Amino acid sequence: MVNETKKKAKQLKIDAAKRSAPNVPGHTCPSIDYVLELITQIADRGDDWALKQAKVAENVMEYVRESNDELRSSSHYWYTQFKKVV
Repeated sequence: MVNETKKKAKQLKIDAAKRSAPNVPGHTCPSIDYVLELITQIADRGDDWALKQAKVAENVMEYVRESNDELRSSSHYWYTQFKKVV
């Protein structure tokens, strides 16, 4: 009975934290892929400057993709840790 009460109290704390948490953005890879496609189309104009700009923009977008993935992993890690200590 005591163990059941602890589980309920823990779940109430988790639920309260979820309600007050900020929204998590949706999966951004499709948007990043779309921007990369646009960049490729611009670079296909054929001039050297466009190709250089496209490469820089592509690198930045891949950095954003990797950063988003790290944020999601970090969020999952901290949520798991939170559930352990609540």
